[in-house]
Amino acid sequence: WQPNGENLSLVCTSDTPPRRHHYCKSWKFQTYDYVQSMRSRFLNFSLGKASLFEALEGLHAFPANPFHAWFCDDSDSYSSLGTSPSLRTLCFLMAETAREEGLPDWVQLVALFHELGEYVKIMDPDNTGEMAESLYDWTISSRSRVVGCRVPNQATFSEFRHLNTDGEDSKYNTETGVYQSHCGLENVSLMWSGCEYLYYLLKHNEVCLPNEGLAIIRYFLLGDWHEQHAYNAIANEEDEDLLPFVSEFDALRRRVRLNCMDCTDISDEQCRVLWESHYANIAAKYDCDHVFDW
Repeated sequence: WQPNGENLSLVCTSDTPPRRHHYCKSWKFQTYDYVQSMRSRFLNFSLGKASLFEALEGLHAFPANPFHAWFCDDSDSYSSLGTSPSLRTLCFLMAETAREEGLPDWVQLVALFHELGEYVKIMDPDNTGEMAESLYDWTISSRSRVVGCRVPNQATFSEFRHLNTDGEDSKYNTETGVYQSHCGLENVSLMWSGCEYLYYLLKHNEVCLPNEGLAIIRYFLLGDWHEQHAYNAIANEEDEDLLPFVSEFDALRRRVRLNCMDCTDISDEQCRVLWESHYANIAAKYDCDHVFDW
């Protein structure tokens, strides 16, 4: 049964219950005020210190495919890895695919690091980690949207939009909402996510990645923009220049995720060899090799 405001309809879908459950909570929680509160809470980067490689190693604790049905058990929990490859394995497979296809070294590094926002659950176990297990895990990568303006009709799981109170507020339900016309996506608030946190983490710690790399990290989940060309009223010319990089990266990620569905998990030793033989030098090149404030 698919809810849509006051109506119910019966539809056939290939989506798993965990994925629908996650998006339902996302629509409910991710209001403009919620995002501002999370930005205030996390963007002072006072959780602790860790290198990006430490964070990458920590991703072995999380599944690469958290929404698939075989992660569920009788307690409605789907945090157990089971036989699934880890998120760390997905990151290395993406980086290695980018490397094999001859993509620039900074794209390889972005591919390796793009999921590091989930590490906040380890840095903040009593709050973020506990909430992720019991209520709502905002760190998991799922389709994003701009908050503070009207949500596009084609937004993912749009049937849950009635759960979001911003749609009833005249400040937020116009095409531009709280933003100036063509202000640029850099100046808007996206849903609070692991990737949104990572984007600001990298900027705060003064990495030297190209703007295209930072844009990929922040916008690859914003499919309404780079796939459906929504948000034209607030996007600007700079966003249009960045869109091909973001779109191509998202396509790469989709391909690798399909190949990673039942692949063999990469071992600690394999990860360390790959890091020391190749990626550590790229990280140093772009000032991503020091200890970061989280």
